Amino acid sequence: MSTVRRISERFGMNRAVSYAMFARMWQIPSGVVTTLLIALCLQPDQQGVYYLILTLTGLQTLADAGLINTILHAVSHEIAHSHFDRQRRFRGPKRARSRLAAIFRFAAFWFSVAAALLCIGGVSFGYVMLARQQMAVSSMLPLFVAICLSALALALSPMIAILEGANQIHEVNRFRLGQVVTGSFVVWLALSVGAGLWAAAAAVLVQVLWELVLIGFYYRRFFVQLVRTPAGEFDWKHEIWPLQWRIGVQSVARYLAFFPIYPVLFDQHGAALAGRYGMTWQIFSNLSMVAYVFVRTKSPEFGRLIAADQRDASLRLFRQATLGSTIVLVSLVSVFCVSLSILQQIPFDLARQFGSRFLASSQCLIFAVAIIPMHLTQCFAMYIRSQRFDPIWRVNLPTSTTLFALGYFAALQGRVEWIAVSILVVFSAAATALGTMSRWYDRHFAALAIKSQSVSSKPEQG
Repeated sequence: MSTVRRISERFGMNRAVSYAMFARMWQIPSGVVTTLLIALCLQPDQQGVYYLILTLTGLQTLADAGLINTILHAVSHEIAHSHFDRQRRFRGPKRARSRLAAIFRFAAFWFSVAAALLCIGGVSFGYVMLARQQMAVSSMLPLFVAICLSALALALSPMIAILEGANQIHEVNRFRLGQVVTGSFVVWLALSVGAGLWAAAAAVLVQVLWELVLIGFYYRRFFVQLVRTPAGEFDWKHEIWPLQWRIGVQSVARYLAFFPIYPVLFDQHGAALAGRYGMTWQIFSNLSMVAYVFVRTKSPEFGRLIAADQRDASLRLFRQATLGSTIVLVSLVSVFCVSLSILQQIPFDLARQFGSRFLASSQCLIFAVAIIPMHLTQCFAMYIRSQRFDPIWRVNLPTSTTLFALGYFAALQGRVEWIAVSILVVFSAAATALGTMSRWYDRHFAALAIKSQSVSSKPEQG
């Protein structure tokens, strides 16, 4: 076995992680090219509408109300002692098949309704925004198409989550890599030939087409099997809702925690400072997502091992994935900060012009440190939720509320470094609390297992 392979296995590196990492890493250079083409090919008012479309289509990440991750965890508990055959049909106990069918029917109905609401709400809001700027006539059609396609992608999302929960994440991530790469080329082509705002709709169309191929062709037999299987016993109110509402509330709170920073900077201190912050934060967010795939792709395995009463193995896997992902994140942000510092010191106009689009290297260094505890909170949250309960809302809600207040105040003052310090302080406290919570639950369940074994091993009293 090669040294590279041994190191990869030591930190949980496999095909699923590799595909996801390549997809995230591709977004870094491709994002630079896309940004340059937008600046070259779109007028300033068109650029504003372009990002309005991206903002509205991005609402699908909130429209699931915490259900996507809940479905993933629920499915992962049903696949213990099951597998897919070569024709990609699910082979497992009858009860598991019937419960998967019930989860599939529930999720399909829920997300169909959510998709319709997203379409109506997004189109209506977009029309109002464009009409206020007297741009509805020229820009409404591409916005309408993009939002409708985004709603279709939302309707398909529970089927992708079912595949992930069924431990088919390597295939899902392979298709996602294809989505990201082809999507970039389609957007570049659309911008280059003068398609303008239709480039945003083209990006969503690529996403939908790849997902239709994955669901309707590659895993067609599996989903036909779910449709034909009678729904088994499944109680959404008691099995899904207790975890779903907690994740949903936390998702909204986390979104709102970061939401006011950019518009306040833009409104109070101008587009230049807001643009430098936005570009810098986008880079750090992408790097964090690259590292997070180590843990994200292991989540179904956490749940499967726990369901199979192999809690120690699940904990070891979690520690390996978290350690590996953190090492990757530290390496990535270090390279970025060093490269930016060098770039900003090079005495050439082009280098200075590009380097000036980011925050100062000293400010970036604080963000680089702050992103580490933020990453750890995501890791601990994923592991705890893989056990199909969610006590972490007690930590996440105060965290989001505090960050909202501190971030708003820092942005109002125009002190970008204060924003980074706020993220560092708030998420350091959150990571410490969630780490303590995770250890407590590990010891609690270990004690219960020992107690159960001691009771079962006692001789019967004659």
